[in-house]
Formats: sequence, C-alpha cells, structure tokens
Amino acid sequence: MRYILHVTSRAVVGREAEYDRWYDEIHSVEMCRLPGILSCTRYRELDMTGTPTGLFVADYEVETDDPPALLESVFAAAPTMQLTDSIDMESPRFSFLKPTGPERI
Repeated sequence: MRYILHVTSRAVVGREAEYDRWYDEIHSVEMCRLPGILSCTRYRELDMTGTPTGLFVADYEVETDDPPALLESVFAAAPTMQLTDSIDMESPRFSFLKPTGPERI
C-alpha cells in the first residue's frame, strides 16, 4: 500500500540555506535510494500571512505493507547517511499519512 511518510524539521537559526542545499542535494537523494521510498516533495510552512514559520516539511511517497518496519529501516540506515549540523536535531517529527478514499485527479 502507498503512504506518505510526513517529516517535519527545522534548520538551525541562520543556516536555512545550508539546510535546504543539504536536504535537496544529499538527504532526499539518499532517502529515495532506500527500499520502499519512491519520491520526495519538500515544503516550507507559511503562516496565514505568508510568513515562513521556520518549519520544513518533507513528504516521501512510500510503498509498504508495514509502515513501522519501513521507518525502522530508515533509522537503521541513518548512521550510513551524510548528515549535517545545520538541522536542529531536536525538531524532526515523523508520521504516516494513509489514504482514506480514491485518488483524485
């Protein structure tokens, strides 16, 4: 079944450009090489006035019958990934989004 692995995180204040480069050029590429991860779309959250909140979102389209096992495989691969110190390591949050109805075009 297909899900979205929804990941939110923050950059270290003042290092947002470095964080964006790392995520786009390195991290999302490494993540999409893992089994079951099909693609990544990134977003920057804005408040209702259009001002950035500082929260970054990565939505990974994944194919799996066992979401917790897929997340465990991501965590297991983390030590072999190229990380950055521009991410606020207290900020990452992970959740899965499960489709509730037919796909709309």
